[in-house]
Amino acid sequence: MHGDKALFCRVNKVEPGEEKSEIAKKHVPVIEIPETLTAKQFYDATIKVGEIEHPNENEHFIQWIEFYVGNVYLGRFDFAPVMTKPQVTVPIVLSHIGLTTQLRAVSRCNLHGIWEGSVDVKTAK
Repeated sequence: MHGDKALFCRVNKVEPGEEKSEIAKKHVPVIEIPETLTAKQFYDATIKVGEIEHPNENEHFIQWIEFYVGNVYLGRFDFAPVMTKPQVTVPIVLSHIGLTTQLRAVSRCNLHGIWEGSVDVKTAK
């Protein structure tokens, strides 16, 4: 196994104000969704792994992505190497008006461990 073994000892994420390393740019999940959502209306949340496309080879690939609203688990999506791309679109609806909610995605690379990305969204009427 190549890579930093310490990456497997924690959930890896970029802290606010911290500059992304090259490895983080390929591994931190990115969530694409409007910043403000209308309550009780569905929106597509697209989750992809990395700002820079992650390899998808038998030897190095993203195994899965989990998606959360705050700490509420929404689902898990498993990927096979070579024939899939670590990207998924999930329709979601938020019902609480006037709140800021954190959407979180957690992914696992077979060589570089678990990575987390998040985005805050506001819910309006």
